[in-house]
Amino acid sequence: GITIDVAYRYFATRRRKFILADTPGHEQYTRNMATGASTADVAVLLVDARHGVRPQSIRHARIARLLGISRFALAVNKMDLVDFDADVYRSIRDDLGQALGGASLHAIPISALHGDNVIATSPRTPWFDGPSLLEYLETVYVDAGADAASKPFRFPVQLTLRPDDRFRGYAGQIASGTIRPGDLVTVHPSGRTA
Repeated sequence: GITIDVAYRYFATRRRKFILADTPGHEQYTRNMATGASTADVAVLLVDARHGVRPQSIRHARIARLLGISRFALAVNKMDLVDFDADVYRSIRDDLGQALGGASLHAIPISALHGDNVIATSPRTPWFDGPSLLEYLETVYVDAGADAASKPFRFPVQLTLRPDDRFRGYAGQIASGTIRPGDLVTVHPSGRTA
C-alpha cells in the first residue's frame, strides 16, 4: 500500500472544483512528488502525529516552495493515536513552519480515520479554532488569473537520460516560465549556472 505514481482525483463542492494530485511520500519517489507539485496552487502536507516532522516532510515542503507554491495546509494526521494532544500538534506545526521560509501555513489537527477536522470541525479539538481541511481548501486564495508562462522558469527534472558517454539529457515538464536557446539557467540546490 504505497503510492508510487501521481494519482489524480477530481472532485467538487458547491464552492470550488478540485484536482487532487496524490503524490508519493517515500524518498525514492521524490521526483514524482515534484511532478504533482509542479502544477499545484496549494500543497497539503500530511504528517503522522506519532512520528512528527521527518526529513522527507521538509524536503517535500522545500521542493513545493521551489516550484512556487506559497500556500500550505499541514494536515497533522492520526491525532486520535496521541489522544488529541495539543502540544504534539503545536510542535509539528512549529517545526514545519520554520522550513517554509515565509510561506502561508495553515496547520490542522486531523484524524482521517474518524473524520475529525476533515470536513467539519471536531469537538475533540476544542483548543483548535481554525477551519477544517475542506473549509480551508474551499476558501484559500488561489490566483486563478496567473499565467504559468509569466512566472519564473521552473523545470523539475524527473529523469536523466544517458544513452551513451557523449550525451546527457534531462526529462521533465516545464512547470512555469519560458526558456529560449542561450538563456542562463540556475540549478537548485547547488546554484550552479549554465
